[in-house]
Amino acid sequence: MKLSIVALATLSVLATPFSVVAAKEKNSNSDIETIEVKGELIKTPANKIANSLQVLTTEALEKSGASHLESVLQQLGNVNFASGASRARFIQVRGIGERSQFVDPINPSVGMSIDGIDYSGIGTAAGLFDVEQVEVFKGPQGTNAGANAMAGFVNILSTQPSSNANNKLRVEVGNYGLFNVGLAAGTNISKKAAARVAISKLSADGYIENTHLNRDDTNNIDELSMRALVDIAATKDLDLQLVLHHFDIDNGYDAFSLDQNRTTLSDEPGRDTQKTTAFGLNAKFTGYESVNIGVATSVSNSDMEYGYDEDWAYVGIHPDEYSSTDYYLRDRSADQFDIRVSDKQNQWVGGLYIQQRDVDLTRQYTWLSEDFASQYEQDNIALYGEHRYTLAKDITLSAGVRIENNKGEYTDSNAVSNDTSETMIGGHLTATKQASKSTVHYVRLSRGFKSGGVNGEALARVGEPGLERFNQDLLNSGSFEPEILNNIELGTRYYNRKQGLKASSVLFYSSRHDMQVKQWFTNDKEVVNSNEQPIFVGYISNAPSGSNYGLESNLQWQATGDFEVLAGFSWLSSQVDNMYRLETDPITWEDVRVSIDGREQAHAPSYQYQLGFNWQIADRIKWHATLNGRDGYFYSFSHDQEADKVNLVNTSITYQGDFFDVTLWARNLTDQDYGVRGFYFGNDPRDGYTAKTWEQLGEPRVIGLRVDVLF
Repeated sequence: MKLSIVALATLSVLATPFSVVAAKEKNSNSDIETIEVKGELIKTPANKIANSLQVLTTEALEKSGASHLESVLQQLGNVNFASGASRARFIQVRGIGERSQFVDPINPSVGMSIDGIDYSGIGTAAGLFDVEQVEVFKGPQGTNAGANAMAGFVNILSTQPSSNANNKLRVEVGNYGLFNVGLAAGTNISKKAAARVAISKLSADGYIENTHLNRDDTNNIDELSMRALVDIAATKDLDLQLVLHHFDIDNGYDAFSLDQNRTTLSDEPGRDTQKTTAFGLNAKFTGYESVNIGVATSVSNSDMEYGYDEDWAYVGIHPDEYSSTDYYLRDRSADQFDIRVSDKQNQWVGGLYIQQRDVDLTRQYTWLSEDFASQYEQDNIALYGEHRYTLAKDITLSAGVRIENNKGEYTDSNAVSNDTSETMIGGHLTATKQASKSTVHYVRLSRGFKSGGVNGEALARVGEPGLERFNQDLLNSGSFEPEILNNIELGTRYYNRKQGLKASSVLFYSSRHDMQVKQWFTNDKEVVNSNEQPIFVGYISNAPSGSNYGLESNLQWQATGDFEVLAGFSWLSSQVDNMYRLETDPITWEDVRVSIDGREQAHAPSYQYQLGFNWQIADRIKWHATLNGRDGYFYSFSHDQEADKVNLVNTSITYQGDFFDVTLWARNLTDQDYGVRGFYFGNDPRDGYTAKTWEQLGEPRVIGLRVDVLF
């Protein structure tokens, strides 16, 4: 495998000079799609963008039968995810990103937007039915997205009313009880207005069998998604777009097994739900002689419930058992306002961004005498701008800056109160050289940031029975500082429509300062020695520094009129500096301070790859297949347990009719078991609560048949 990976890396990095010759010899008339990137301040064709970016179009998303963003993330270089829920809502880019959220509010390192509305940290809503494209930016996006995009940014765009996309009725069935039905339709309402609406209902039993309850749907999927866009030409100079979202997600959560397989013993399975309603209004005025004015505003409200059977078992499993559940009910509201001014020549833009976000939490936990409640209010205001300068006929310089102030107010039912206020600066300086009609080189210096905050749970639990020995550490962990990420990239893009070739490669180095790291206090030795209930106190600390550097490369080559090659390789080296953690010695049961200086960061696999093809094997039949793989990686900073390496085969065959398409698809064709979230502690009374690795497994072999009726 190592030899093949090295070969693939060499092919991707050297794709430009090699494939130009090959494509020229075999296919001089082929054509590939031109994509416009919309997630930057100044819209740019993907082949000319001076940023590390991968774009997934509708066709690419649907070939693997993907109904949710989590199903396609493994196709992307240096992108990983953590589940610990019904969906993988936490994304890591280049090894940076959150892996969970429990009591305390978090500030995401990887932002997410759907049709311009902020969904950072609540990615359960990232369904893919009737999505036009997904843009995944890697590295700091401090100018265009700000504090929610220190490590990267995911921009999801629905199919636009003005597009030429077909109306379609979808019916899809598959194993594990998969049933999916959807309707997407667009129409002209009048001469000046057009609309497109997409509605889908997805259900599945999940990949778990609960043998105690004799059920196979305790980890089920039940998701309703509705998105609507309305374009209005209000006047000759004023265009409006209305955006409406409604998501009703009622998923189960019963994923961790005491027997470390796909069978569980829970007597009180958990839930993972989200109900979101969001409304947006975008306006563009072009009536002035020299500038355009754009205004984007949105409001959204999300009610979420996340909880689980903490003991993963039933009452009566063992004399030393415990039984508890833990539920987190969040009410999240967010309002956004963004006004920007740009020139007619698409050379500069400047704007003002305001966001207010409130999150109310109620925790219902067996071991609490009464429910815990907290309120976190955030106010962000930012000034931003970008300018592109033409230094020579073939050299462009782009400079962007964002100055953002973040204010937070935290209060909770334990009488903890904390206010924060931080002003942070991000941006980029990018030089681009058009080396030839087909080749662009660039160097990019960028800076991203993420605000600090308060560890309310740590402060509230000072002096709690079972945690007395941690009192000083809990006090010292009451808050954490902002994190800064400085980054440099050297990139090359090659794009030739005639020769049917796209290729890119990026080298990057990122330096993390006051690196935010999730850690835990636990009373594990008391649980074993005294049969007490387990106590886990999560908190965020600042490690002095860390570094992340590596390579990202991709190739898309139309080798012949009927056969297209896809290849990608990424390599990542990461480490954390001057960091310690508390551990309990398994022999002496003493708390010891352990250095992990120089260790790899969590959820940061050292390599990932993709190799695949699209083959038009007959006039109406197309075959798609990919092999995706990644190296193992550490699950956490609080322990050294690792996920295994994994190689996944995905494939699909599509019949394209005049009025319908039929697709037979399969993911994880070889049925590999692999982890998507991992913990290390004792939780099984049958073996004396011996500490071990617990993994939530990713999807097994899944097969589906999809029919799209086009009209």
